[in-house]
Formats: sequence, structure tokens, C-alpha cells
Amino acid sequence: MDVKLKLKAFHSGVFHAYDIRGRYPEELDLNTVELSVLGFAEYLKWHQEGKLCLLGRDIRWSSAEISNVVRDALLSAGLDVVEAGVTTIPAFIFALAQKAAAGGIMVTASHNLASFNGLKFYEETRSLHEFSGLEEIKKIIEGGRFRFSERPGQLGREDFTQAYLEFLTSGISLTRNVKAVFDAGGGTVGAILPPLVKKLKISAQFLNLAPDPSLIKREPNPLMAEAQKNAREVLIKTKAEVGFLFDPDGDRLVVLDEKGGAVRGDSILWLLANYFAGPHDSVVADLRASRALREDLEEKEIRVLSSRVGRSFIQDLMRQEDAVLGGELSGHFYFKENFYSDSALLAAARILQILSRSPQTLSVLIHPYERYFYSGDIDLKTNNKS
Repeated sequence: MDVKLKLKAFHSGVFHAYDIRGRYPEELDLNTVELSVLGFAEYLKWHQEGKLCLLGRDIRWSSAEISNVVRDALLSAGLDVVEAGVTTIPAFIFALAQKAAAGGIMVTASHNLASFNGLKFYEETRSLHEFSGLEEIKKIIEGGRFRFSERPGQLGREDFTQAYLEFLTSGISLTRNVKAVFDAGGGTVGAILPPLVKKLKISAQFLNLAPDPSLIKREPNPLMAEAQKNAREVLIKTKAEVGFLFDPDGDRLVVLDEKGGAVRGDSILWLLANYFAGPHDSVVADLRASRALREDLEEKEIRVLSSRVGRSFIQDLMRQEDAVLGGELSGHFYFKENFYSDSALLAAARILQILSRSPQTLSVLIHPYERYFYSGDIDLKTNNKS
């Protein structure tokens, strides 16, 4: 490998606050993928004694090709690789814990359009970000400090779907049938939703279950009104009690109430905390959450901690404070038992459990929380970024 030549074509701009991401192949080309993975492999060698690395991917059209490059780079660096195949991010993190892996790479660009792709790096079950790992990896790459192994790593494949399904339902108990609409958005949750619903014994209407590598059947970002339109119509038509919309890699969840209204992320966190957190527990919320969250939970002696927006920052604070729950307005919900990571399916299962045990509808349940004015996100554009 001519490292100097490859470094000249390296696109460092794909490194962001908590992942690597860009248009494929204009920004995130295969050369940049390979160098990024080699940098990550070097990072793992410095920080972990083990050499097992997991590899997963989402359903977008470019993920298989990128995964092949990732796999070969990891093997050339002497790391053993277990391919988890097409999977959700929460299931991938579960697999990291199951295998006690040194780290892992998930090929995904989350809710971005299919023209994008990216890499999420994990050390054990902890996702790396700009203040914990990513900057060090970037410096390793730019310095060309790669060590190739005379013996390539070993390759294996494993399906973690059934084990993850058992994990999702192990603590869930519904007392009645709940009628729900599930919109998989053509993403990775489509494969696990039917068996999950069967185990929960609820009535379900499924939308966009089939994989959609081009992500054109539904707007991939479930927060967008366009993404919610079809699920809302089906929910109202079928008189369902709740609707769930997922993003392509299965870590974000948007909830619709029985009227078809999109429920705010902090409202869902408040609901989950009221049912699943107790006195002296800690809950982490992004700093945009309503002050009602702190007011209501601290009345119950539940400590509320504010965090910078972003998965990695929420997770880090949860680990530091041993928090039982975390959440963001963007639809990420985190659970201590899920290795302080987010899981859209676990959040959905818990909401179904709450509804099964309450005589009230979802909109009535959350009404006391939404007592203050909420502006929503306001984006301000400026040409002067200094």
C-alpha cells in the first residue's frame, strides 16, 4: 500500500462530532473508508487487549460495498471480524456486548438520504465521538501510522436477531391487546417487527416492512411531516391507539398518539421515567427538554441531568452517573439495561406496556407534561461562522 499516495486523496471532512459521514462516493469514497478503518484498527490496538471486531450495516444501496472494504481493512490489520450483516444499531450494540468484542463498526448514515453513507465506530459498546476517540483516529490516519499484520485476522458470521428479540421482550408484560401501527420506513427494523409483535401479542398494522435500499418509499427522517403522513392516515382509519415510526437503522423512534399527533421526544422520556424510574434514579435529557421534565421528576426524587445534544454525549453522561434512562427530542431513547444505548424497539415495547395497563389514551397520559409553550427547533442560518 502506498500510504502517502492514499493520504493525498483522504477526505478528512467526513469526520463529524460523533460519526464519519458524507455523500457516497463524492465525499466518503472507498479510499477514505479504508484509511478511516485502518486508523480505527490502530486505535483499538492501543486501547484494547482483545482483537475481535464486529461489523454491521444498514440497508442502503452502498452499504454492502462499503462493508466489504471495511472487512478487508480490519482483517489486514490483524483483527478478527464477525459479520452481523444487515442489522439495527441497537441490535448491533447488543451483539457487541454478547461477544465481549473489543470494538465494532456499523456502516450507516442513519436518517440521511440514500446518497449518503457513513461509519460509526465503537470501543466495546461505547460509540466514539470527537472528544473520545475520533480525533485520535484522525491523527493516526493523517500521520500514516498503520501497522499491518503478517497474519490476517479470522472471519466469522453470526445472526443475533433471535437473541436480541429475547432481550427486547424479557422484561415486558402487557395486560391487554393494544392496537398499533408500525412504519419501518423500509429500514432494518422491518425484519424484527413481525416476530416482536407476535411475542407481544398485540394487533398491528405494518407499513414499509420490505427493505428499501434507495430509501424512496418514505422520507427516511421520521421527524419530518412527510414521513408521518401515511402512518397518520392509517392510524386514524383503523382507530389504532398508537403509531411508531422508525429511521433506516432502527435507533430513532417517533410516536403518534391516537389522534395522529406526533408526540415530542421529551414527552416520551417523561412518560417512560414516570413508569420506569424510581426515587434516587437519574435520567439524562438533552438541554432542549421542557423545564416541566425537571419539575415533575424531581418531585418524585428522580434526578434530571442535562446533556449536550448527540448520542455519544448522552451515553457518556449516563455511564458516568449510572442513569437508568435518557432521551433526546430527536427520538433517541436510552436505557441502562441496553448498555446505556438507544433502542427504538425497546422504547416502543415499553410504551405498549404502559398503554396496556392504563385506561387513558396516550394523548391524555402526556397532557399534564405539555403545559408550557414549545417553539420547536428554530434553525438560524448565517454566512459568518466565526
